[in-house]
This record gives sequence, structure tokens and C-alpha cells, in this order.
Amino acid sequence: MKVNQQAIAEILGLDRTTVTKILNRDPKYSASPTTRERVFRAAEMLGYDFATIRRPFKREHGRTEMNSPCEITLTLDDGTVFDAGTAVVRNLSVGGALLTGLNLGKQVLPLRSFTILIQFPEIPELAGLVGECEVVRLAGFAETGAPELGVRFVNATHRDRRRIADLVRKLVDLKVGRGSVGEQRASPRADGNAVRGGAAPAGADGPGAEAGPRS
Repeated sequence: MKVNQQAIAEILGLDRTTVTKILNRDPKYSASPTTRERVFRAAEMLGYDFATIRRPFKREHGRTEMNSPCEITLTLDDGTVFDAGTAVVRNLSVGGALLTGLNLGKQVLPLRSFTILIQFPEIPELAGLVGECEVVRLAGFAETGAPELGVRFVNATHRDRRRIADLVRKLVDLKVGRGSVGEQRASPRADGNAVRGGAAPAGADGPGAEAGPRS
């Protein structure tokens, strides 16, 4: 028989709302590390299906696709390194990121409260930056069979946020064609009109005009 959040709450003597917020890792809910550990440990022992968690999640910042490899380290609240490995940053924003392709030694997430440290060795613009994150969303099982972690940056300095913001703007500009290699920019004409790609409008004289008799 499947155990639900109400059963976990009754066994622990907690309110169901408390159990729900802890299992969903609600970033706005404050609970002691001891209470969090009790809830996750009880859920695991009772066979709770963590994949059934569905929590609406609203992003505070827009994100841009990038699909870049990164290095991640999972650390517990006492500073102990729980695991380390690699992942792919599928998209990025000033507020956080979506991590896919998780490759960790233990292949599990800790039941205790933890943070994720992200480094971006293949992104020159973020060289040396270590992003401290907390998990705000766990998804991806239904679509790909593999977990995806939505994380939020915490304790980020103003300089780090500025570096991420500059990179996001750069990626957006490249996607819409501003500043990309081979871009066709508008070149001015003597009459004040612009010609894109070096082609002149029909009927115009010059290198882009079509040759032929005039009527």
C-alpha cells in the first residue's frame, strides 16, 4: 500500500502542510534541519514515492538555453561533501539554472538539507565563478526517465550576478542575430534608406540593380 503525505504527518505528529512543504523543498518555508531530516527519513522508510511530487513552480527570472557542461558538488549543511560529478546546464538565468544529464558517483540525492556548488569550466565568461544553489524543483522523470534539477542561486555576490546577466544577454543577442558571425547589417544609401545584404531594391541603380532594358 502506497503511503501518502498525510500518513507521514500523522506518524511524525506534524501538520500535513509542514510535510508537504518540506518534501517539495519549498524555498519560502523555514524548518529546522532536524525536522527536515525526520520527514525525509520517514518518507524513505515508509516507501513514499518521491516522483509523485508535483509542485507549481514560478520562475523569478527569464532563462536562456545554453546546454553547457558543468561540474557540481553536493554539500551538506555541516560542510561535508556528499557527492560530486558533472551535469549539463540546460538553461541559465541570473536567478538559477536547470541541470540535466546528472552524473554523480552515488546516483542519489541526500535526504538531509544540502546545497549544490556549480562551476563552469567551459564558459570563459564565468571562469572561477562558483555558484551556490538550492534545489527548488525536481522534474523530468515522466518525460525522459532521468531527473532534472531546477536550482536557485543563493548567497551570490553582485559581481557574480552581473557576470551571469552579461552572459545571458550575450546568448540572447546571438539567438536573435545581433552580433553573430556572418550577420547581414543594414548599409546606408545616399538617399537615407537602408539596404540589407548588399541587395538594392527593384529599379535602383548600382551594384545590386538588375541589368536590363528600361521601358
